[in-house]
Amino acid sequence: MVPSYSRKAISGQNNYLGTVTSQKIDENQMGNRGSKSEFQSPQPNEISVKEQRVDGSYFGFYPKLRCTLMGFERSYQIKIPSNQLKLLKFFSTLNSKPETEINPWFITGFADAEGCFSIKIQQNAKLSLKWRVRPVFSITLHIKDIAILESIKNKLGVGNISKCGEKAVTYAVDSIKDIHVIINHFDNYPLVTQKLSDYLIFKQCFEIIKQGNHLTEIGLLEIIGLKSNLNLGLPVKVKEAFPNVPEVNKLEYKFNGIPNPFWVSGFTSGEGSFQIIARNSNNSIFARFSIHLHIRDLEVLKGISTYFNEFTEKKVTMTEKSAQLQISKFSDINNIIIPFFKKHPILGVKSLDFIDFKKVCDILKTKEHLTSTSVYNQIIEIKSGMNLNRK
Repeated sequence: MVPSYSRKAISGQNNYLGTVTSQKIDENQMGNRGSKSEFQSPQPNEISVKEQRVDGSYFGFYPKLRCTLMGFERSYQIKIPSNQLKLLKFFSTLNSKPETEINPWFITGFADAEGCFSIKIQQNAKLSLKWRVRPVFSITLHIKDIAILESIKNKLGVGNISKCGEKAVTYAVDSIKDIHVIINHFDNYPLVTQKLSDYLIFKQCFEIIKQGNHLTEIGLLEIIGLKSNLNLGLPVKVKEAFPNVPEVNKLEYKFNGIPNPFWVSGFTSGEGSFQIIARNSNNSIFARFSIHLHIRDLEVLKGISTYFNEFTEKKVTMTEKSAQLQISKFSDINNIIIPFFKKHPILGVKSLDFIDFKKVCDILKTKEHLTSTSVYNQIIEIKSGMNLNRK
C-alpha cells in the first residue's frame, strides 16, 4: 500500500490526513498524477478532510434527483461515449429534468481540484524513434460522479469516458484535434492553483507535438526534458533510456486571485468538505466548511477565504506540509457560505452533503437541539448519512 496520488477516485473522503491509501497502479491505467496531499498525522479526531464523491448517489444538477449506478463492464478500457451510457443502468426516484449547462469557470475550478495534464511517453517499435508521445488531459472520479464528467464532456464537446477499475471512471482527451479545445478552454479560463505550472508545461509539449517535432530526436528530447518537471516526473523506463536529458526549469507560479464565483464552486466540488461536528456534552453541535490543500497552495486558500469574507483569513491554518481553511462561525456559515453555494451550486454527490449541511444549519438556528433530545437525535441521524456514510 502506498500514499494515494489519485485517492479520490477510489477511496472514501472521510480519511484522516496522512492515512489515505490506494493500491499501486500502472501509469498507463491511471496516468501520471501528481500528489496533492502529503499531510502529517496524527490529526485531531474531529477533523474530517475532503469529503469526496465516493459515497452517495446523484445524477445531474438537480439536488433532489438521486439515483444508483448499476452495471458491469468486462474491461475498464471500454469507451463510454454518450451513446454508450446504456452500459450503465441509471435508476431514479424522480423524473429527469433538463440539465443546466455547466459554467466554464466551474470546469476550470474542478480541473484545479481533480484534473491531470500528462505527457505519455511509451515505447513503440513501429516508430522511427521507437517512442510514442501523447498529450492527455484527464479527470478520474468515483463512478457515482459520472454525471459531472458527462457534463464536462458535453460542454467541451471532446473526449471520452471510460471505466477505470470497478469503482472509477476517467474522462480523457488525447487526440491532437481535441487537445486544441482543451488548450483554448484553459487559455480563456485560466487555472488558479499550482496546477497552472503543469498546464503551461503541457501546452509547451503540445506545441512541439502539433508542429511534428516530436518525431525528431531533438524534439523528443525537448519533450522529455519538459516532462521531467510535470507531475511526478519521468517514469523509470524513460529515465533509463534517456539518462542524460537535462531538466528544464519549471515555470514560476504566482497566485493571481480568485477569478469567478463558479471557479470556487467547481474547486469546492472537488476539494471542499461540509461537516457536522457533534460534542458529547450539552448537546453541542456545530457546522464547519473546510478545504485542505498542500502548503504550496496556501495563497489559494487565503484567496478563497478573503473571497468569502475579508475577515475570515484568520481561519487559514498551517502545518509543515498542509494548509487548511476552516469556517465554523455560525454567522459566517449561515450568512456567507450557505447563500454562496445556493447561488453557485456544488455539483455531484457532494451536493447532497451540502443539502444535509443546510438542513442541520436550519435546525441549529432554532437552538431546539439544546433542549430537545428528539431534535438533537434528528441532527445526529442526518449527520450519520452524510459524506462517507451516504448510501
